Order: sequence, then C-alpha cells, then structure tokens
Amino acid sequence: MQNTTFFVAANETLGVVRDYANAKTSAAPTLVRGVAVRLKMRLFAKREGLTAYPVAALSGIASWQWAMDNDFNESTTYKLVGQNGDITASEVVDTVEGEEITYTEISIPIPDMNTVELATWMGAEKSKSGLHGELVGLDAEGRQVFIVQVENFTVRNRITSLGEPTPVAPDFLTAAQVRALLAAGMECSFSADGEAWHGTQAAEDTLVRVRLRGEANGLWSDPVALVAGPRGLPGASTYCYVAYASDASGAGFSLTAANSLKYRAEIHPEEPLSAPVAADFAGLWVKYLGDDGTGVGDMTKEEYDADADGKVDAAEEADHAAQADAAPWEGVSGKPEAFPPSSHTHSTADLADPVRQRVQVEGITSTLYLDRPILMNSGDSTNEALVIEFTSIKTSPGGDSYTGVSGDVLTWEYHYRTSVAITSIAIGGLQSSMVGITIPDTLSLINQATTVHVFVVRGIYKPGAVNGLMIQVNYAYSYGA
Repeated sequence: MQNTTFFVAANETLGVVRDYANAKTSAAPTLVRGVAVRLKMRLFAKREGLTAYPVAALSGIASWQWAMDNDFNESTTYKLVGQNGDITASEVVDTVEGEEITYTEISIPIPDMNTVELATWMGAEKSKSGLHGELVGLDAEGRQVFIVQVENFTVRNRITSLGEPTPVAPDFLTAAQVRALLAAGMECSFSADGEAWHGTQAAEDTLVRVRLRGEANGLWSDPVALVAGPRGLPGASTYCYVAYASDASGAGFSLTAANSLKYRAEIHPEEPLSAPVAADFAGLWVKYLGDDGTGVGDMTKEEYDADADGKVDAAEEADHAAQADAAPWEGVSGKPEAFPPSSHTHSTADLADPVRQRVQVEGITSTLYLDRPILMNSGDSTNEALVIEFTSIKTSPGGDSYTGVSGDVLTWEYHYRTSVAITSIAIGGLQSSMVGITIPDTLSLINQATTVHVFVVRGIYKPGAVNGLMIQVNYAYSYGA
C-alpha cells in the first residue's frame, strides 16, 4: 500500500491543502486508479503557523468515515471509500530540513482503488481532477462531531490494452558471418606522433590503432599508447637474514632480538643458509640500540630515583595519597568548632518577605516545579485552542524529577496570557494523569485586550498515576494584563 502524505489547515470545514510548513497553499495529492493507497493527512490548527490540530480535541471520536466523489448528489454512488475501521488519529514527529515538527496525523487506508464508478467517471482520459474527499468523525452516540472536506484530488488512469505487443525479430549475424569476421582478423597501424601512420612497427613508434582486416575504408580504433623503453634485465632472487649481538665482534650472537643485544646485522645471500652463524655477518654489525642513560641536569638518576628501585621517587610519593583519607582529626586545620552542626529551624517571623511567591515564566510549559508555585507563559498566545497538560514535575528548573511521597498534596497557579478569545479547552492527555473539575467551554478577552486566565492546579500523590501524581485543574478567575 502506497503512503501519500499531505498537509491541511483544518480550522474550517473546508480544509485548505498547505505545504509542510503551513506557509503556502498546495494542490491536493494525485492518486492512481487501481493502486492501494494510505492517505496520511496532517492537520494544522490554523491557516498559518506550525501549531498542530489538538489531538485531545479528537479524543471523543469513536469512529471515522472517509468518502470521495466528484459531486454532492446524495442519489449517486461514491467513487471511492476508505477502510473506515482502520482510520486512526495520532500525534507524529517528523524531521524536516533538520527541524523536528509535531503533526496531528489522520491515517486513511483506501485498499480498493479500482471501482466501477471511478473507472466510468474517468473513461479513457489520462488523468482527471475534481474528486473531493470528506472525513467525518462520530462520537459514541453516533453523532457527527467533526468534519473536514478537501477538494480537487487528481486521479491518474492506468495504461491498458487488449493484448501483448508484437515483437520485432532481432537482426543477428549468421554463424557463417561470425566465422568470416574471426577468420579475417585485425590489422594494426603504428605512429610516432599520431599524425603519420604506417603498417610496420618501428623503434620510435609510440602509438597503435586497429581495424577489421580487409576493409580498406573501415574505421580505425582510437590510438593506444605502446609500452616504451628497452626490456630490462631479469631480477635476482635473494634471501634475507637478520642477526643480533652484544658488541661489534658478534659476541652473544643470536637470531632473536633482545634489549641486551644492541648490535644488528643483515645479509642477502642468493642461496639459502641452513643455519646462519656469527661469521656470516662479520664486518656488518651496526649498533641500533643506545646505552641506558643516567640523565643530565636535574633529571639525573640520583635526582629522580635516589633509591635505585627503578621507580621515579615522585611516583612513590603519589602512592601515599590514598592514606590522606585516614588523616587524624587532630591533624586537620581550619575545621569548625563543632561537627556536625546541630539542626535548627526558622520561624515565619524570621523571614523578610514571607508572602511573595516565586514565579516561573517560560513558553507554553508542560512542566511543574516544586519551588515555583506560580507558572506563567512568556509572551501572548494567539492560539484559540488551549491545551493544558503537565507531563513532568521537577524540584526546580534544571533540577531532579519529582519523587512522590505518600500523603503529598501540592498546589500551583497557572497564569495563561492570551491576546485572542479561547474557543476550546482540553485538559490532559496520554502523557499525564489529569482531570478538569470546573472548566468553561470558552474564555473571552477583558475589554478586547490581552487577558490572563488563572487555573488552580492541585496534585495529590497516587501510586500508578503518571509521575506518581493525580492532578486536578480548576478554572479560577481572569484579569487584564
């Protein structure tokens, strides 16, 4: 089944096909009659921007229907229908030009792309536009609660025929013709400069070309360079033997290298030796290993290895570093008079500013912080659909993840700044354990200006919940920014 991905701005009933960045309008996809296809329709929440259509807004849809036709006449039969039981809605993340983009994707399989109705409509045309698609979502009670239409799909026809093509017999040489060519052989022409050519090779010639013998007007091949220069003498085979000794006289002779054998010799006889001896290497010994030195300046052996144990004295001192943890308490300077310090507390009266609460300001956040009871989005949101979902809890920005303790009851205020009226509100999703208590359907602006809507977020420890916290969200009040 062929996958076809396209992008639709679904903020209105008649969806508009857009590019992947929702920056410009595109044409609806082209389908092929008879080729099974899976449409991957990725929905944007608005006509511009990368905000995906909220998956939470589709959570109440129990079943889907997809149909395609060229007219809006209920008395005619659809041209194509989707495999409705396998239509799914999900959130996908795609990497485009190095950027990760989150989309809401409706997957629509259409296994039967060769219906009588489609073939009749197309006839013998190469391709035909004007096929429209309609996606309807139904809730558990069978009510149609979602619809988007996409117009002007194009369908390409198939190349069809009533029979197989008639082959043309190949024009092969006969066996006799092949034998005649082989018998004729090839003739050569030689040249020293690529201009003047002759049939007999001379010592100064550097190029050769060939053609079929007997064709006076036949074409010559491209010239090929000849191997130049006189033939060299054949090489001689020799055998290599290497030996080692302790001095130039060959003392301590050995065929195996050792640190104590600082002289080396090498011979190359033309005949193999059964057992080389020191006399075979006489006069060829070369010292290739230097003598062990004692150092110069401040790096003499007396300085860095005074006890002559083969280990640098400074390294021996480093061996004692592990004993530092065992230093007696009396030998530590600068320590506190009492250790450990005694535990203590501070009363509210000791605090200089007990009523001011810490505020965390960042983009549309999905994280709660234990040390920031007030959360506010930075800037003014222009999204008419508000999705509140907190998927993680941390001790502080950049801190550790929250570890729930039985009996924990936590409270935050979420201040949401917006410059547009809120037309829908979704609470929670698959990545959190959240419920809405008193959530309005819409939230208007105050005096048609930027408004802050405040929600109270209450978390109660619950084993098995996402992040160990069951979260309740309740609308509280709104105020002008």
